[in-house]
Amino acid sequence: MADLTTGPPLRRVVGFAMPLTAANLLQQGYLLVDGIVVGHHVGVGGLAAIGAAGPLFYLLNAMFIGLGTAFAIRLAHLSGARQNGERRGVVLSLALLTVGWAAGCVVLATLLARPALAVMGIHGDLADACAEFIGVLSLGFPGIFGSAAVSAYLRGLGDARAAMWVAGFGSVLNTALVWAFVAWWGMGVAGAALATAVAATAALVAGLWYARRTHPVPPSGGRPAVRRELADAVRLGFPLASQHVILAVGIMVLVWIIQAYGPVVLAAFTVVSRIEQFIAMPFLDFSGAVTAFTAQNLGAGDRARTRAGLVRTLGLTAVLSLVASVVVLAARGPIAAVFTDDPATRELTERYLLIIFPFFVLYTVMVVLHGHLNGSRRTTAPLVCTVIAFVCVQIPFAWLFNGVFGIEAVMWAVVASWTAGLTYSVLCLRRVLFAPTTEVVPS
Repeated sequence: MADLTTGPPLRRVVGFAMPLTAANLLQQGYLLVDGIVVGHHVGVGGLAAIGAAGPLFYLLNAMFIGLGTAFAIRLAHLSGARQNGERRGVVLSLALLTVGWAAGCVVLATLLARPALAVMGIHGDLADACAEFIGVLSLGFPGIFGSAAVSAYLRGLGDARAAMWVAGFGSVLNTALVWAFVAWWGMGVAGAALATAVAATAALVAGLWYARRTHPVPPSGGRPAVRRELADAVRLGFPLASQHVILAVGIMVLVWIIQAYGPVVLAAFTVVSRIEQFIAMPFLDFSGAVTAFTAQNLGAGDRARTRAGLVRTLGLTAVLSLVASVVVLAARGPIAAVFTDDPATRELTERYLLIIFPFFVLYTVMVVLHGHLNGSRRTTAPLVCTVIAFVCVQIPFAWLFNGVFGIEAVMWAVVASWTAGLTYSVLCLRRVLFAPTTEVVPS
């Protein structure tokens, strides 16, 4: 169990984030490989199908992401306060939520996939491919949500390295299976979905085995407070979950706007989305590490240390973001060519990267600030930020100006959204960032 309450703050944050980053880069690497395999062996239509189906899965996954983070924060608080005896109630409530959520999402995916696609304007062969992808993927929902719950448990206990190995195992297996199912056996988008379902189930089994062996749940002296812990997780996690739900619904609206331009545009946006997710992953893990760091140190009563960790992480984030942006911009041509041979899709992908990546640092700094807010149990602020940036800025910008400026308006809407989101996040944290302190922390 990692103790984040002692030692140099930045070293502790980076040390916690690096194993998660390694695991998540493997996972995002799988998504890149998935896009490459589908793009070359299924075609532009296949890329468009998995891109259109993505928001539907994200919508089902959104609430669980927030609630899982709430459980991780609660476990981190207990670890920082040395109250491990209460862990049993948290674990039982997390298990109960996971089982119920997975079962419910299988039903929802079965019943609502077609109507949701119709709402986004997806019809015909593209809708058939999307529905097939979601239907096969739903077979893996128990494994997908179960492995996410195990990861939340391990991260909450500070064992980021274990979370890395479990997620990494699933990602490597996923990569191998997608090549087998799509490239070798020609199973199309259904093969990509089946690879994810099988790999997630295997990761869940591996994660449960490891967690039981190395982090057994301590026996409770009395009746576990399952109902209380579940209610606390819902209260803490609802703003986080709502944030992801808003993003998922907003992405569906963007798909509705984009699909009018045809499969080539939707395919290009799918490629850029996967590239952006891959590059953003280390910074999202910095955000998660700052959440755990802040939660543990607030549990230990050391506010000055939380501020020091945040400020130093922000500096590292800004430097790494600029380096990543330069690399992507310089290599945008070869990057686009890896995914597809279609000239129109490649040209649009390069144009999109050229517009958004000079401003990528706005996004990365914003998500790290959100990590501090979440660890401080101020989970409503990132929710409000999402509403302002995505609902009030990005979607209206894309909708209002795409008729005048074409598809580039949708691209510039991303930059406008990041700018608004960072501005609000800085306002939320201005007192934390600039408040003087006389306490000494390790450098």
